[in-house]
Amino acid sequence: MTDQTPLEGYDDDIRKAADDLIARHGSEVENATTEKMIEVLDTGAMEDVIYWLKVRQCVRQTSGQDRYIRRLPDKIVWALEQAVEQGRNQLARLLGGLYSEAKADEDRLRRERRG
Repeated sequence: MTDQTPLEGYDDDIRKAADDLIARHGSEVENATTEKMIEVLDTGAMEDVIYWLKVRQCVRQTSGQDRYIRRLPDKIVWALEQAVEQGRNQLARLLGGLYSEAKADEDRLRRERRG
């Protein structure tokens, strides 16, 4: 499973979810799908994580976005995606926790710079 999966490779449910998210979140859609994937990861339901991973990839393809991996949280999400694709569920859960910590720290630094 890669970002190059043809859109017709996604079932109707995934394409509809991707379209709905794009309409609802606009340019912030990838962040929204990341947050949902991390939220579902915390429940331990790997089938749901895989579903949201596919939605995230479909969103990226549909909207024509390249994978953004400049920030640390984005790099962790990329590693998390690879862990899920490889069936390394324990690693994916660990990376989910690391993502949450890195994102919280990044958000805190951003607030401090503004204020």
